[in-house]
Amino acid sequence: MNFFAYFLLLIILIVFGLNIWLISLFFVGLFRKDKAAPYVGSFRKELLLMKENLHLEKGKKLVDLGCGDGKALRFFVKTFGIQGFGYDINIFAITLGKAFNRWFGFRKSVFLEKKNFMNVDLSTFDYIYVYLLPAQLAFIEDWVWNNMKKDAIIIANSFQFKNHVPFEVTKDKKGKGCIFLYKK
Repeated sequence: MNFFAYFLLLIILIVFGLNIWLISLFFVGLFRKDKAAPYVGSFRKELLLMKENLHLEKGKKLVDLGCGDGKALRFFVKTFGIQGFGYDINIFAITLGKAFNRWFGFRKSVFLEKKNFMNVDLSTFDYIYVYLLPAQLAFIEDWVWNNMKKDAIIIANSFQFKNHVPFEVTKDKKGKGCIFLYKK
């Protein structure tokens, strides 16, 4: 085989391996016995709604509970000039997110850590962002309200907390609630 054939084979193996790795980001949460959610990044539609409707203060601190690869954090940092902190137990997503942070210049403004977010001190954050399924929101609801800062704002993407009423709801073009804001 010539050099070109080896090179082509190498490219195919890399692409195949990368696809398997990226697919595992989603499936790693599906088969866990705890309350972990599968990795699903924030969708562009919701990010654009937040860009148009949220008014976050520059320099404040935001935590993303279950941040995955940190896509939402990079959005918040770039759009609002806040400091972003993300915690997730999915090592694949965190590793990918740290690589994205290096490649796109977010190393000093987006901090990702492989850690159970239930072990994080929420009282140091001004904003708490969650994009979790309803079962996970129900599981963490009391913990979030008991540990958050008095004047913190919770930004819930796509799903609502069960026992608290949002003070503001942003709806999409179809009139469906997409972004839910909560206060203590």
